[in-house]
Amino acid sequence: MATPVQSTDPTVYELTTLEIAVFSNAKVYAALQDHLPAAGGTLVGAWASDFGDLSQVQILREFADANALAAAREHLLLATNPLGCAEWLVSLKSGAYKRFPFLPKPAPAELGKWYELRTYGLKTGLLAQTIAAWEEAIPAREALSPFVGAFTALDGGEQPRFLNIWAYASLDERARIRGEAVQTGIWPPKGGPASLAKMHSQLCVPLPFSPLR
Repeated sequence: MATPVQSTDPTVYELTTLEIAVFSNAKVYAALQDHLPAAGGTLVGAWASDFGDLSQVQILREFADANALAAAREHLLLATNPLGCAEWLVSLKSGAYKRFPFLPKPAPAELGKWYELRTYGLKTGLLAQTIAAWEEAIPAREALSPFVGAFTALDGGEQPRFLNIWAYASLDERARIRGEAVQTGIWPPKGGPASLAKMHSQLCVPLPFSPLR
């Protein structure tokens, strides 16, 4: 299996997770719609959790480079009312990511009613091997359901990890497609499961103003 070529694209991404007070959802969504345009970067997607960790909002933004991301982070840290949501925030955390080098940038689209955000912890030293395996397997898997992208974590965490995001029209479709992919040998990528140390999944619905919905 070939070693993937390291990307020269300076684009980076940030996934911001807002844990919010119970039943504050509508107020938080309205505040985010008003405040995100001035928060820096380009909004890729915004989702509310429905399965997995609840009372969370996931915000994925794209930045031209690491300096732009750092400036936006500093702005957020210094804000007295971060993203207009201080009143309802329980916690806020952010992670920086780099798109797998063979993948295009996520573009605005209507891909499904459900988005699954999966985070995989990797055994040390297996990231390059994992990227190569995904590059080989993604075309056949992506033919079954929309694939937003896969992103290597650049900071935080106890181990190497990456984020992958998929879209589905319904939960029944998700179950059917995932079963079909395994049964036909399309998925998981060859050697993929042996590389994983941890897995976390969250099913979310796109917010009305999300470019991915």
